[in-house]
Amino acid sequence: LYEDFQCPACKQFEDQLGQTIEDLASQGKGKLVYHVKNFLDDNLRNEWSTKAGNAAFCPADAGKFQAFHDQAYAEQPTEGDGFTDEQLKGFAQTAGITGAALTTWQQCYDAGKYVDYVNSVEEASFAAGVKGTPTVWIDGKEVDLSTIASPELLTQAIENATK
Repeated sequence: LYEDFQCPACKQFEDQLGQTIEDLASQGKGKLVYHVKNFLDDNLRNEWSTKAGNAAFCPADAGKFQAFHDQAYAEQPTEGDGFTDEQLKGFAQTAGITGAALTTWQQCYDAGKYVDYVNSVEEASFAAGVKGTPTVWIDGKEVDLSTIASPELLTQAIENATK
């Protein structure tokens, strides 16, 4: 799943299918791999996609990527407004990062530990032909989003791919 945290279409996709995707992955019916893109930074002339991506991978060290990811989409600002540093810290706290782990998250975020990684994902995904978000690949092939527009269609597409 290729997403950009500033992408309104990604939020819509997450609102509609995010829980289904998480459920299918947790049931072992597919492997969920997030590819966090940051192309909207250039389009919107800000750096909030990169900052949000960095912020999301910092709690991954504590097993909290998914909770952070879900919170960031639940509270996505209007396109172009971007997140604030305080919002991103709040998402980490809502994801269950507290105490010493929150201090570690803050150090990770402040240091930009995953900025180069987010940039490399953008470069690699663009080279692989991913030009927009959200983009979904099932079994190594890009999927037309209209063919998986409901939880039932998504589940069927994943089940068919794993047969």
